[in-house]
Amino acid sequence: MKKVAVSILVFMLVFSLLYADEETRYDFRSLLSSVERNNTDIRKADQAIAESHYDTLDAKGAYTPTIDLLISGTYMANPTLGPITINPNDIKGLPSIAQTIFTEPLDISMKMDNNRVQGQLTITQPIYTWGKISNAVKLYERAEGLRTMERDDKLDQKETELRTRLDALYWMGSLYTLLDEIEESADRLIAIAESGAENGMLLEEDVLDAKIQKSQVALSRRELDSQYDSVIEGLRTLTGIQDLSADMIDYTPDESLYDSILSMDIDTIKAMAVSPQSLPLQMLRGLEDVQDYRKKIAKGSIYGLPDIALQATASYGGVIDSNWLDSDTWGVNLTLALSTTLWDGGKKLNDIKRAESGKASASIDYEAAVRAIEENAVSAYNEAMISRERISYLEAKDELYDAKLSKEERRLELGSSSESDLIQLKLEALENESELVSERIKLSASINTILYLTDSGSREPLITDGTAE
Repeated sequence: MKKVAVSILVFMLVFSLLYADEETRYDFRSLLSSVERNNTDIRKADQAIAESHYDTLDAKGAYTPTIDLLISGTYMANPTLGPITINPNDIKGLPSIAQTIFTEPLDISMKMDNNRVQGQLTITQPIYTWGKISNAVKLYERAEGLRTMERDDKLDQKETELRTRLDALYWMGSLYTLLDEIEESADRLIAIAESGAENGMLLEEDVLDAKIQKSQVALSRRELDSQYDSVIEGLRTLTGIQDLSADMIDYTPDESLYDSILSMDIDTIKAMAVSPQSLPLQMLRGLEDVQDYRKKIAKGSIYGLPDIALQATASYGGVIDSNWLDSDTWGVNLTLALSTTLWDGGKKLNDIKRAESGKASASIDYEAAVRAIEENAVSAYNEAMISRERISYLEAKDELYDAKLSKEERRLELGSSSESDLIQLKLEALENESELVSERIKLSASINTILYLTDSGSREPLITDGTAE
């Protein structure tokens, strides 16, 4: 029985470990989901959208009536005003029959008790405002849409950054493998040089040269470590996964994408980058719309255009005592009000001119953005083309080194070459491979920049899920 329990415990432990390992694996899509869920810039953009939505609701609220209620209670320490009387004979125009009824002086003094209560309910309904309310609603709705586009554009930027960092991380792993091989060859070269120096076949300079190559490998490793740590930390910040490590990431760059992108000519790339679907350009066009609505609102407030509103007021005032129903005062008023500004020193005219200037500035920003996007697209395209050509050059050199190494190995077998010559050639080949990997990282960055510029706003990117088939 004890063996069965132990077996079950071991099985559960192994299963939990396997399950935990599976839980900590992230592919590109899961990492992108984490970016959208956890990245601080995206979360802040979400809050900006929420705030803008409340602004829209506030603007729409101007269509509905405003209801104000005022209730006040007053305590008067000395409310008595003394008797106030008037003789009926002193009232001009009073019918003679009234004089026969009111023979005694009339007391017209108010009963001023210590406690009084007053209340007023006011309902104000705008009727016509020359489009100020409707244009304000449209303005805030447009602003809310711009906030949403801004958030989507930020997500596109984060997606580009994520892909670029993952590509770099993948190729850096290859660099570590190459550095291990270079370091192993350098150690062997040092051993051969030291042995040759002891036997008098090599000079101390040869030993020193071999050690310098080893030091260069160590320096390259430290530089790579620094870059690798920077990429990992950037991924942690980007995704919000604080314990993210390279062994938790399941990602392989899709190199077939590079040729499909670079198969297009530069004019096609530029046209895609500045298409109407481009989110940055849509946002700039939206800013022009915002300025248009500002101008319409300002025109609706121009001098002499009255706002029309209906106001209903119900009021009550009385004393707080056992006979308050008989001593109260009620009032109901209906008011149709017209309100306008006749002159304010030209501020309203300035508002119109200010909106016109804002629209002109937005138009200029649009033109500048088009040129900047085209310039960035051309620059990224040219850099990608150069990187691809350099990769082809380094790949050709790599094939040449393979042929040289095979030939040098045969010479070593025949005794016409030395092991140090073979190792030296191998070091050169490995350094060439290292340059090749570095160039692939540059190509990845350029391609991802092109993808961002051409895919922004389409929400149907050309890119795959980041895993090569």
